[in-house]
Amino acid sequence: MSKMSVRFDPERSLPEQVGEWLDEAALTLAALPSTGLRPAGAGSTWPDYLRDLEDLGWDRESDEFLPKPTAEQIDRLDIVLTWIPLIKDRQQKMVVHMRMIRHPISGQHRWEWRKIGAKLGTDHKTAQAWHQRACAGIAKKIRPDAFRATQIPQFADI
Repeated sequence: MSKMSVRFDPERSLPEQVGEWLDEAALTLAALPSTGLRPAGAGSTWPDYLRDLEDLGWDRESDEFLPKPTAEQIDRLDIVLTWIPLIKDRQQKMVVHMRMIRHPISGQHRWEWRKIGAKLGTDHKTAQAWHQRACAGIAKKIRPDAFRATQIPQFADI
């Protein structure tokens, strides 16, 4: 957490803010480039995938892809991704993972609440409640006063 670019607003609910940060992280993940990421020397004989925008199956306001994320958004993504292992409940973690999957062109959730509920064998309202409980659990563990200076890596030697 040395790059603390996630700012807590003390006037707002921390679990609500965690949900917003998870949502922003999902969009940032979807907007990251998916080409040119192979390790050096690795190759593929498959041609590059050409996206046909007419095959997407939904109305779009423009033909623009999601904007490339800024360095600050990537810093926040790095921080937010460290929060997911803090979720101990398997179902809550599954719901958070499923909601973080966004389409790289439209930015829409690939897993709507009803689909998540069906996949996990529960009602969509229960799936939403699991997500909210996961956000509350993360908030409890990351609240600003939850850390002592010796737990933060840059202060560990003090």
